[in-house]
Amino acid sequence: MGIKHIIALESDTVSERSIRIPFEFTDTGSLPGGKKLDDYITITPLTVRSWFRIKPFLLAIEKDDLAKITRNDGNEFHPELPEIMSKYDQLIMNIICIGLHNKKSDPPAWFRDVLSDNCTWEDTRILLNAILYRIGYNSFYKSIMTLKNMSPMTEAEIIAARKNMESWINP
Repeated sequence: MGIKHIIALESDTVSERSIRIPFEFTDTGSLPGGKKLDDYITITPLTVRSWFRIKPFLLAIEKDDLAKITRNDGNEFHPELPEIMSKYDQLIMNIICIGLHNKKSDPPAWFRDVLSDNCTWEDTRILLNAILYRIGYNSFYKSIMTLKNMSPMTEAEIIAARKNMESWINP
């Protein structure tokens, strides 16, 4: 992925435009009649409702494992990733389905089936990271972890301190 592409994705995130990831659907057996698929998977800016639905699934993934899944150090293959991805396969698919569907209703069953039929573990990792990127999870997580490493306060206290400050500023 080139620097221009990364900058474009970042600007799309900041400007809250949808991003499109090229994707080839080869197995459409689970697709209901009358439904058509594009050559892209579109990720729209996530709503707060979708974030609240995704958060419990993220919390169910161990911190070290989540850090390995979201790590992007330029190395395309990490030997432990297939095992980690299989450990959380249903959780990750739930996050992806909710993040891609991004509506008040639950994602339809065929939606999950079509994704499951066409995604490899690498595809699911890319989609998961794209969804987390769209909600600003990585930068938020890194900022909390940096503060945690430099502060005697816990993660919850850091977040609560900010909320407390806001309550004093805006009575």
